Amino acid sequence: MIAFRRLVDADMPALVGWMAAEHAQPWFGDEPRTPELAREHYAKELDGTSATRMWIVVLDGVDIGYIQDYPVIAYDDYAVRVQDPKAVAFDYLIGLPELIDRGIGTQMITTFCAEVLCRDYPDAPRFVASPDVRNMRSIRVLEKCGFTQGLWIQPESVTHPEVVCTAPRSAFELV
Repeated sequence: MIAFRRLVDADMPALVGWMAAEHAQPWFGDEPRTPELAREHYAKELDGTSATRMWIVVLDGVDIGYIQDYPVIAYDDYAVRVQDPKAVAFDYLIGLPELIDRGIGTQMITTFCAEVLCRDYPDAPRFVASPDVRNMRSIRVLEKCGFTQGLWIQPESVTHPEVVCTAPRSAFELV
C-alpha cells in the first residue's frame, strides 16, 4: 500500500541519501549533499511558505522516496515554458534502488494524482511532470500512467532539456 505524508525536518537525512544514490545522480546531481544544507535549501517547503509541497512516499510502512507538487503558475519561468498555467506539476523519486523497475513508480504516480492532486487542486484540469529528456525510465512510467509527451523545454535551472508530460485530471478522478 502506498501512502504520502508531508516532509518534516527529520526526513532530511533520507532525502539527501536518496538524491545522492547512484540511480538518482543524473537527475539530482546539484541537490544538497548534507542534511544541514538540505534544511537550508528546503526551509520554505519545511515551514509551509513555499508553493511547493514535499511529501514522503511510504510503501507498506517504509519510507521509499519523495514526491513534490506545485501549481505551474507559482513559478513564472516554468509557467511560461510549460504553457499550461492552470495545471499542477509534480516531481518524484523512488529513493531505494532495489525498488526501481518493479511497478512501484506507476502505482506511486497514479495514487498520488488520484488521492492528493485531485483532492487538493479541484480546479486543476491537468497534471504535468517534466523529466529530463534523457530519463527514459521516468518518461516510460509517466506514459504507463496515461501521460503524453509534449513540449521540450529548457528551464533556467537545468542543464538539459525536459519534456513536458501531461495527463487530464479526469484520468485520475475517483468514481
